[in-house]
Amino acid sequence: MFCGISKTAGRQRAASRAMTRPQRQTEITLAGHRCRTCRLCLEACPLSSGRSRPGCLSVQPIVSQDCITCGACFRRCPHQAVDYQDDIQAFLAELTAGKPLALLVAPAVQRHFPAYRRLFGYLQTLGVTAFYNVLLRADITIWAYVHILRRNRGTPYISSPCAAVNNYIIKHAPRLQAHLLPVYSPLQCAAIYLKKYAAVREQLAFLSPCIAKRGEIRLNRPQPYGIEYSVTIGRLQQYLHAAGIDLNRYDPVDFTDAGEGNGQTLGAYGGICECLAGHLPPGSYQKISGTGSVYPFLADYQQALAKKYPLPTLTEVYNCAGGCDRGTGVGAYLSNIETPGGRQPDQNQAQTAAAIFSRFDRELNVADFIRI
Repeated sequence: MFCGISKTAGRQRAASRAMTRPQRQTEITLAGHRCRTCRLCLEACPLSSGRSRPGCLSVQPIVSQDCITCGACFRRCPHQAVDYQDDIQAFLAELTAGKPLALLVAPAVQRHFPAYRRLFGYLQTLGVTAFYNVLLRADITIWAYVHILRRNRGTPYISSPCAAVNNYIIKHAPRLQAHLLPVYSPLQCAAIYLKKYAAVREQLAFLSPCIAKRGEIRLNRPQPYGIEYSVTIGRLQQYLHAAGIDLNRYDPVDFTDAGEGNGQTLGAYGGICECLAGHLPPGSYQKISGTGSVYPFLADYQQALAKKYPLPTLTEVYNCAGGCDRGTGVGAYLSNIETPGGRQPDQNQAQTAAAIFSRFDRELNVADFIRI
């Protein structure tokens, strides 16, 4: 790395050489010719302490070895020297070639595209054959959580939907892996359900608020039920703007599974903790989010485990403050986006969710949705 170089020009030339080397196991990309060695990316990176040598001027060593794709450097860099990659070009190329694709849609899409049905109408003209609501299949994830938590009462767990948090635990906090719920994310559970149980034949793509999901679907693909492409909301917005696409010209198209609603767990309660509280009493649950808070917390969590301190039944953890609606791949934040707060489950809703879980017990194999 370009440590200890005294002159600005020399630093920037070295930065350019280092930052254009091929990167591994991350969606973060670096453009050295834009770097001004301001070190703001390092200041933002939750891994910089103890991992960058004195005099290092960017996150390049972390990106090439240790990156968890949290996106903090990308959000902080004022010079566009840090960026990310998704699969939008491959996705559009496949559609142009006439390949039918079905689209899994994150809940954040409805917040960042108020006319999301017209967006679906446009994508349908390109060749997207169906639109599936990931929020609906979160019921399967919560059902699998309940199975594991009931079998392991007294063991504290960390929720597993957040790809960046999972990356951190796997790469940098291996002692926490036994406490990371071994359940696929709602995205992966949706893909498994659609391919195995609903017999969807088309290949799947994902419209996502998160840059880390691209790595998740590649490194954790449950064959033959995997997802082929991850397209971020931000990149799709950029494409529509650059191509001059007016969504108002397209007829609205609804979710293919709209008749099933938004689900009985996350769609009804707004959070994992609230979902579980109605099914696993007594229990204690907590939430934490935000890059600046989550990773120090997980370090403290390791120490608490080592000292056998009491810990919550489940800790719900998200890399992004405000959750996935304000994820790293959403592009410019919209001022009218409000993160929905969790709602305490009422008895009727808990009974409805329990009925769904009973149906899953009869119709699904929980092992299909648990990582081995």
